[in-house]
Amino acid sequence: MDIKTGRNWGLFAAGIALVLIGFVLLMVPGLTLVAVAAVAGCMLLAAGIVDGYAYFKYRKAEGVTGWALAYAVCDVILGVLFIVHPLVSSVVIPWVLGVFVMAYGIFEIVAAIRLDRDLPGWGWVLFTGIASLLCGFAFIVAPGTFALFLGFFLMVRGVQMAVWGVTMPRATVRIVHNH
Repeated sequence: MDIKTGRNWGLFAAGIALVLIGFVLLMVPGLTLVAVAAVAGCMLLAAGIVDGYAYFKYRKAEGVTGWALAYAVCDVILGVLFIVHPLVSSVVIPWVLGVFVMAYGIFEIVAAIRLDRDLPGWGWVLFTGIASLLCGFAFIVAPGTFALFLGFFLMVRGVQMAVWGVTMPRATVRIVHNH
């Protein structure tokens, strides 16, 4: 994090990477699920590491619960599984990721509702939660469209991470002072 500006450039960069990968998936949905599994595994692993680091760094200042750490651990575990076993993962990835993305959406919706007064951009968090919930549902009921919905989900998640990389440190100060 840049002390002078209060920005987290690592989170911003991870967000931009997710947006780019999501865009590629939208433009070239014919990628094999094996390639999608490997790419998703890399991104889940990266997101889990960033989220885990953020948990340990900000847990006291933000009052973050253990759920944030559990989410980071799930990201890492799924990421490693997808990287180590991309062929097997490609068969089940739409359903596994569907359940995972739906759970993520529920967490986001609950967070947006609980932090609506303290979190700048809480409406964006609510939007990403709803979008995640719908994408996860689509993964399960229409696995043939998986690459398209995964591309959309990664872009939404990437924008959220990039925005948080620029705005979240200032929001942390506000939350701490209000509580």
